[in-house]
Amino acid sequence: MRLVDTFKASLDPYLFRLYRRYLYSRYKATDELAQAEVVHEKAKESLLKMTDKFRQNMTYFDPGDQLAVEIENYELKSPVGIAAGFDKNCEVLRPTSYVFGFLNPGSVLKNPNIGNPQRPKSEGTVRIVVDDERKAIINAQGYPHKGLDYTISNLRKFMGGSRGNAKILLNFSGITDIYAEDAVLDSCKEILVRSAPHIDFGFEENRTSPNTDFNKVLQTPDFTKKIIDLMNTHIPGKVKASKISPYSKLPPSDEEKKSKLKSIKIFYENGGQMVTLGNTRSVDTKSTRLCRNFAREVAGESGKPLFPYMLKLVEDVHRAFPDIMIVACGGIFSGQDAWKAYEKGATLLSLYTALTFYGFGVVRDIHDVLKRKLGSETLQDFIEKRDSRLR
Repeated sequence: MRLVDTFKASLDPYLFRLYRRYLYSRYKATDELAQAEVVHEKAKESLLKMTDKFRQNMTYFDPGDQLAVEIENYELKSPVGIAAGFDKNCEVLRPTSYVFGFLNPGSVLKNPNIGNPQRPKSEGTVRIVVDDERKAIINAQGYPHKGLDYTISNLRKFMGGSRGNAKILLNFSGITDIYAEDAVLDSCKEILVRSAPHIDFGFEENRTSPNTDFNKVLQTPDFTKKIIDLMNTHIPGKVKASKISPYSKLPPSDEEKKSKLKSIKIFYENGGQMVTLGNTRSVDTKSTRLCRNFAREVAGESGKPLFPYMLKLVEDVHRAFPDIMIVACGGIFSGQDAWKAYEKGATLLSLYTALTFYGFGVVRDIHDVLKRKLGSETLQDFIEKRDSRLR
C-alpha cells in the first residue's frame, strides 16, 4: 500500500478497516510477539513514515479555540489525548503530536522488561488477543518496556525537534524485579527525576495493571500517600495524575465504590490534581473463550465494553470531588460517546482501542460533535458551569 493511501486510510474509518484487515492478513505472530503486537509495531512504523504528512495536515485535527482546555497553568489545544499503552517507549511522539491535545506514553519503567512470557508461534501461548466482535482488546502483557534510558533518548529528540501542539503526560510504573515497596518508590523517583526536564505537562502514576501481581499490594491508602508525596517532592509544577481502574461490575458494590473514592481522596487532598478513570478492566481469562491460550488467569480488557463502567466511575468521582480533573478513558469510540463522558464529569478524553479499530478519524469526529453540542459556548465554559453546580 502506497504512503498516500496509508495516510488517507488513517483518517477514514472505512478505509482504515480495510487497511487493518490487510495488516492482519500480512503479518503473523512470531515466537516473541503475538499477532496483535506484531501488527501494532508495523502500524507504528507506518505512522513514523507519515510524520510529514501529519505535520502538513495538522489543521485537519485543529478544533480551534472552542475546545481549548486549561489544566492548572497549562493550555491544551484539544481535550483529546492518546492513552497509555499505545506508545509505550515514546517512539511515535512526533506524528501523534500533530493529532492530539496531549500524549500519554508509557507505562515507563526504570529497567528494560520483556513482560509476561509467551511463545505464540511454537506453543500457541499468547498474552494479548483482539475481540473484533466486541471491539475490545484483552491483554496480559505485564509492562513490556525498553527501559528508562531508551525513553529519555526519545523524549530528548522529541523536545528538541519540530513537533505539533500536544503536551506530554508521562505514564510511569515503579515495578521492578524486586517486589518491595521501597524498591518501587526508588524506581519511581529515578523515573521522575530523570524524565522531568523533558516533560512539558505532567505525570500519571500507574498501579492498575491486573496482570502484574505486586500491583495489588501497592493499591493501599498508605502507598497512595507515599506516591503522591514522592511526586510532590520531585515534580513540583507538573500536573500530577493517578490512574484508577474501572468498577468490576455494575452496579458497583458499596465496598468497591468506597475503596476507589478513598484512594482518590488521599491522592487529591495531598496534592494530586487529576485522575484517569477506567481504561482497563480485570477479566478472568479461564472463563473467556478468546483467552484460552493465555498463561495467566487474569488479564485486562479495554475497548467498547468498558464504556458503561467508565461512565459510572466518572459520574461517582465527579460528584464526590467536583474540583478534581478527570480524564475519561475507556470505550470512547465516537463523538457521541465523548459528549456523554462530558455530561458525567470529564475534563479530558483519552483514546486507544478505538484508534486501533477506526484510525485517527475518530479524533476529528469527537471534535466535530463536541463543537456542535456546545453551540456558541466554549468547552472551558461548559466545564466550569457544570462543575459549579456541585460545589
